[in-house]
Amino acid sequence: MPLCFRLIVPSLLAFSVATAQVSASNVRSARLESIATVPDRASIHVIIRNNAARPITAFSVQFYKVQPNGQRTPCGGRGADMIDWSDPMPGRDIYIHMRRKWIPPNGTASFDGYPRCPDGAAPLESIQTELSLIIFDEGSGEGDPRQMEFTFQTRQQACDERLKWIGRFTALRNTANLKLSSQSLYQDLVDATRSAEINPDEAARHGIAKAVRDELRGLALDITQWAASNEPLHKNELLEWRITDLEQRTTRLVHGTGNADVNRRE
Repeated sequence: MPLCFRLIVPSLLAFSVATAQVSASNVRSARLESIATVPDRASIHVIIRNNAARPITAFSVQFYKVQPNGQRTPCGGRGADMIDWSDPMPGRDIYIHMRRKWIPPNGTASFDGYPRCPDGAAPLESIQTELSLIIFDEGSGEGDPRQMEFTFQTRQQACDERLKWIGRFTALRNTANLKLSSQSLYQDLVDATRSAEINPDEAARHGIAKAVRDELRGLALDITQWAASNEPLHKNELLEWRITDLEQRTTRLVHGTGNADVNRRE
């Protein structure tokens, strides 16, 4: 799965005074402000500091074990791509997806990572921790080019699919026949998913697009069910907010996809 892991806010745990090792990184606009082992969870607690003037929308931390010959063995990692997370509904503490927690300028994010080395367990204090990727709100970033390319490809797939449908959702606000329009939209989303799944290879290449369609199909179904009562859309605040949330997240996704060549983001 792409860098779409939820940030975990740690509870009161027994943090060890021992710290894991910090590995060199080519990320310059953020740093690992602190790392500490958490023996109770076999984890490493990390705080990332944003040194830049722009908010960070995605990051990745990697773990390594250094072999006697100096080679590094990858021991997994953890990160988050927060570009498509939601703001809460105004006046109500409701949000559609994970709540947006971009790392603001001079702000921090904290989470627990769980090193897993393929050649067996290693003392947490011996694990090297590296900040391998950050991406800013406007689609620039720093770090591992392969991770960056994968993240932007994933974002682009989601963005392309979202833009196919977003206009039809916003048009539901002013349609003369909400029931007919929402039913048509729902059926077209069902047909698009069915068509994509006829070819298994094609479906596998467009897994992110399918996830986008699944979300949109659910929203279209809920609007269709509401429309059956012959009530206008504006009388359902939550459904209207879900469309607004979709608009906001799509705008952020478009800006965060970036158009520069990957090599220029290093």
